[in-house]
Amino acid sequence: MISGISGSSTTPLQGSGSGVARATTPPPPPPPAADVSSPAVSQQAAFTAQVAAQPTVRPEQVERAKQLLSSPNYPPRAIVEAVSKLIADSQHE
Repeated sequence: MISGISGSSTTPLQGSGSGVARATTPPPPPPPAADVSSPAVSQQAAFTAQVAAQPTVRPEQVERAKQLLSSPNYPPRAIVEAVSKLIADSQHE
């Protein structure tokens, strides 16, 4: 009878003394490496690099926003009416 079958260390056989040990179980193979050559992965890496290279604040967009907010016609009346209609219609459902 074999004592201590589980585990990966060597365990002496019962009654055989300490000089006889059972074979150890080899560790499982590592998982396969990610396929970094696929187009989706390389496109994602390129996109991530482009986003990381962008500045946190874009001064030209801040200036554009200031100009729009200072205009009495922003947002356009048609947009305001469309949004208000959507809100009113959602209240009746």
